[in-house]
Amino acid sequence: MKKVSSIIAACTLMIGASCCISTAATAAKAKKAAMKEWTFAVFLNADNNLDEFGVEDQEEMARVGSNENINVVTLIDRERGPAQINYIEKGKIKKVKDMGELDMGDYKELVKFCKFVKENYPAKHYMIGIWNHGSGWKAKTDKNVVRGVSYDDSSNNHITTNELTTATKLCAEALGQKIDIINMDCCLMGMVEVAYAIKDNCKYFVGSEEVEAGKGTPYDDVLKGWKPGMDAKDLANHWVNAYAKSYQGGSQGRDDSTQSAIDLSKIDNLMTSLDGFSKAVMSGKYADKVQSAVAKTVKFEYPENIDLLHFMKNFKPLCSGDSSVITAIEKVETAANAAIINSKTTARSSSNQRYKNAEGIAIYLPQRLSLESKYSELGFSKASMWDDMIITLKSQRDVKEAVDGACKGDFKGMKSAISEAKKNPRSQFARSLVRELNYVAYTEKKIPAKNQEEFDKLFKSLKSAMQAR
Repeated sequence: MKKVSSIIAACTLMIGASCCISTAATAAKAKKAAMKEWTFAVFLNADNNLDEFGVEDQEEMARVGSNENINVVTLIDRERGPAQINYIEKGKIKKVKDMGELDMGDYKELVKFCKFVKENYPAKHYMIGIWNHGSGWKAKTDKNVVRGVSYDDSSNNHITTNELTTATKLCAEALGQKIDIINMDCCLMGMVEVAYAIKDNCKYFVGSEEVEAGKGTPYDDVLKGWKPGMDAKDLANHWVNAYAKSYQGGSQGRDDSTQSAIDLSKIDNLMTSLDGFSKAVMSGKYADKVQSAVAKTVKFEYPENIDLLHFMKNFKPLCSGDSSVITAIEKVETAANAAIINSKTTARSSSNQRYKNAEGIAIYLPQRLSLESKYSELGFSKASMWDDMIITLKSQRDVKEAVDGACKGDFKGMKSAISEAKKNPRSQFARSLVRELNYVAYTEKKIPAKNQEEFDKLFKSLKSAMQAR
């Protein structure tokens, strides 16, 4: 009986202990997963030459840290070391989980991070930061250009602009809601093309049109300025103000910078206005005027990245006689201004006017109108007529140069068109050139008499090439 009693007593103690452990574990988990107002989660890819700045930025976060309203958490992968997830407290960077070596250029790692954040640091609102090099949609050293973000030097991989669409979609699904703010603490990401890629999965985008200084976002200033009850629009607006102030002799010193906040719900309207503009421009002969306007427009590290609104301002006076183009320009200006909720620039020197005309969002428009092949693979290009407009304008420019040359006895443009037509009988350049040459040669008779025979032979060859099947 004593033995049985002992067993029963022992079992009772074990059950009691088990219950205590279970209760403690449940309580710990509940505490860990307590809902807060905001979670700031930064995908901090420092596996490159930005390593020291990644460490510095975590230290900035720790000057404010998490509190009863905000979680601050990072996934950091350093240049010479494994990745880890950190929970940032005031004055303390607390390692939560070792992650081993990660490929931070793989968008799936960003998705996994968002899932971890949702499970462990749930909130009503989420700010997801992508911290690294950025290039809009173009890699710095790749001749077959593919722009993107989050370049990992260990894997030589990066997240492409098209992959951002997939990544943000899966992140939003993991969080159970749209990402309230996506911040790209990277260079050159403040483009229409990038905004389009993430518009359906995020509410607001904060980023830079131009190259960022190494110090990047002043995380302490951003976190200090957060106030309870601040919604995504308020925070995005504050973010831009804090960023600019920090580079106007504030916490980051004095340096050149651009920063803007974009309301992504307005991007569809901007797309519609850009299509209207593209159609209006393609209906006339505007290649020279577009090139002239681009020449005067503020350009960024990649000169084919130009400020959209500044371009429209420069192009508008050149089209004063075409009401349809003027209307199209004004619609783009209205849509872009509605999408840009805040935009600020700073300059290292008061005499530096380069950034003065950066108004918040860039777009790809090379001055020579030579479209990079990879550009047409972007989701933006497939959904819009912008790349079609660039192709049409280049054709118009090439036709004009070929006609002007022919009128001076220079037939290089005609020979180029023949070569193109042999490869593609439906070539837009060749067809347009035939129409223009037919008029200037046989109606206006502008071909020099001494070159007429050679012209006739080439013109015949061009028409023949276009009839080939």
